[in-house]
Amino acid sequence: MTMTMTETPSGEAPLGFQTFARMVHDTIGVCIPETKRGMIEARLGARVRALGLRDAQDYFRHLFAEGGLRGEMAHIEETVTTNKTDFFREVDHFNYVKDVILDGGYWRNRNGKFKAWSAAASTGAEPFSLAMLLAEHSIAHPDFDWAVLGTDISGRVLEHARRAIYSSNLVEPVPEALRNRYLHEGQNEWAGKSRIVPALRKRVQFKKLNLMSQDYDVDFDLDIVFLRNVLIYFDPDDQLTVLRKVGRHLAPGGHLFVGNSESMIVRMPYFRQVAPAIYRKDI
Repeated sequence: MTMTMTETPSGEAPLGFQTFARMVHDTIGVCIPETKRGMIEARLGARVRALGLRDAQDYFRHLFAEGGLRGEMAHIEETVTTNKTDFFREVDHFNYVKDVILDGGYWRNRNGKFKAWSAAASTGAEPFSLAMLLAEHSIAHPDFDWAVLGTDISGRVLEHARRAIYSSNLVEPVPEALRNRYLHEGQNEWAGKSRIVPALRKRVQFKKLNLMSQDYDVDFDLDIVFLRNVLIYFDPDDQLTVLRKVGRHLAPGGHLFVGNSESMIVRMPYFRQVAPAIYRKDI
């Protein structure tokens, strides 16, 4: 069952944490067990205070008995999603992109633009890491055209990604040669910050996308998809549904990357594992 913005689960009172958790699962896909109730209610505290309510129970009543759900969805999305990100996280994946897909000549077998999708982009570290590798490849191969798409359900982190300003400690994993070429260090009041250079920012598009949506506004001829460290928050049925939908957007021979803890989730006949947590689409 998929809930609308005004429905509550059958047989339940129109308020309460279980109703909230069911709504989140049905609309966003994130599973919230009872063990995380305290954490979620604490995160909701700012909204409770902003609305002049007494506690989380009042907030749930506002959502489900007083018609407040639609107006609160953006805040709820920020509350229940995790936005952990790093540049070149799980570096073996980026080495595979460089050494096997790019330097191995994979792109030469394709016509047109090389397209990469970071499907859980968070604040942009992952898509900009990919962009640095693709930009480096284009220096050696001037005919190599490319683009990166970064999507996330959180509008807040996407605004951060579009600004492309990061603290010095966050960009430390970026190899020095790439930092020198693709990051500008801030001065004066911007000391301790770095910003992605304009030429790279122009190549990376960001937009909001819910992986639980029926359809994705994404091209169907992608070369690589990074769907990393997001499937673990979905239940098995939703994991399979998301993988099927994402798979439709990969071109035959395209590569899917998942988190190292998610390898056992990908069990589909047209995804052939070629390295840890890396799969090639065979059809």
